[in-house]
Amino acid sequence: MNDAEIVLVGAILAVDATVYSFSYGLILRERRITSSLWLALVVGAYQALMPLLGYVGGVRVRHVVDAWDHWIVLAVFCLLGGSIIRQAWKKEDAEDSVSPRPLGFASLMVVGLATSIDALAVGVCMALGDIGGVIAGWPTLLLAVSIIGLITFCGSTLAFHSARLLHRLPTKWLETLAGLLLIGLGVHNLLREICCAA
Repeated sequence: MNDAEIVLVGAILAVDATVYSFSYGLILRERRITSSLWLALVVGAYQALMPLLGYVGGVRVRHVVDAWDHWIVLAVFCLLGGSIIRQAWKKEDAEDSVSPRPLGFASLMVVGLATSIDALAVGVCMALGDIGGVIAGWPTLLLAVSIIGLITFCGSTLAFHSARLLHRLPTKWLETLAGLLLIGLGVHNLLREICCAA
């Protein structure tokens, strides 16, 4: 397993949850500690679970698409990266879209799912295109998704509590950078495949 790639993917996947937590941290006034921990726990768990599900599904079809899997990875990562960039520049002020009350269970589940859809596709790409290197066996896979979930948990918690200090941070530029990194990772995977085949 390539730990550096897994950490990079984890950081990229954590951007949506981190930005949401940052926005929520700007306006929430009550029960801040418990609210931030529940939010971080849920988004972190979703970010770990979704690539696991994607990987399991991707392994089942790997033999069918093995010859052109690197093109699938490139297409998926370019679409995800482009989507992140487009959403970053399309968003209205994030403060207007967040409720100032602590989130209930159902709302937490929706936020967790909404911020982790990309992770499902990344899990498929991990199986098809060896993103993160060769994932050999369940222990390695569980370690990889745990790293991804932990990065999201930490990023979400830090973003929530730093919101008061960093309220002028240009989040759309951070999201744009994350989108470009995701596209770059897809290109890197394609070039690696071409170089290995040559």
